[in-house]
Amino acid sequence: MPHIIALDDHHLTHISADMLISTLQSMSIRKNRLSSLPEALWELPQLRLLSVGDNQITDISPKIGRLKTLTHLFIDTNPLTTIPDTIGELIHLHTLDIAHCRLTDMPASLQNLTQMAFFYASDNAFTACPEWIGALLSLTYFGMTDNALRDLPPTIGDLANLVELRLYRNHITYLPHTIGQLTRLREFYLHDNALVELPNTIGNMTDLRILDLRNNALITVPETIGALSNLLYLDLRGNRLNHLPDSIADLPHLQKLDVRWNGFIQKSPEMLRLEAQGCLVYI
Repeated sequence: MPHIIALDDHHLTHISADMLISTLQSMSIRKNRLSSLPEALWELPQLRLLSVGDNQITDISPKIGRLKTLTHLFIDTNPLTTIPDTIGELIHLHTLDIAHCRLTDMPASLQNLTQMAFFYASDNAFTACPEWIGALLSLTYFGMTDNALRDLPPTIGDLANLVELRLYRNHITYLPHTIGQLTRLREFYLHDNALVELPNTIGNMTDLRILDLRNNALITVPETIGALSNLLYLDLRGNRLNHLPDSIADLPHLQKLDVRWNGFIQKSPEMLRLEAQGCLVYI
């Protein structure tokens, strides 16, 4: 049996070095009262999972880079203002959670984490999504919600394996045309931003099931929306729309279209066609 420590929500204020045996593979000490971590932690040769979220930790030692076997790292929900460059040396990481901290920047060394599939970076103080994000070619989930992003780098389109992208509650005004390269994306959450238009290339994202654009500043939707043949749910609430493209009625599997709190007074012919196909339409 693998050696594990599971001491979540135990009101701990410190971790004894005596607990950190060399065969330890998993350590979860979430939701305690820790302000620091013991030095012996960074010398564990078999540790695969480290979860220290929801504590009062203000600093992660650069020695974390020594944990070469680590595949899952959760340092979220701590008052961290920086994370060490050496996290980029953890090249076997599959999951990294740095959400709900006080970060304003992340080290460029993270681009070395090319095996990472899940990256959580929500609820910090980031003002930009880094250009190097496109190097993380194994990502299937990326969340950078609740920050202060104003745009996205064109390299976002290089994330060819992305299935779910969450960018809501930022200040994004435009999407790069390269967004259309995310042809495996199934769920795209952009609500509560400042989008004024969508690129025509959005029609290339033919695997999309959910497209959430509520509470933006859209005045039009491109004709190419009709190419999203797998779309199930389209949320356009709270924009500045008073018409939709004819192609909206070409969405064969759409189950719900929500256009409330726009400029629509009655349902258009396109909306009525969708209803005839069994789609729920809310105006």
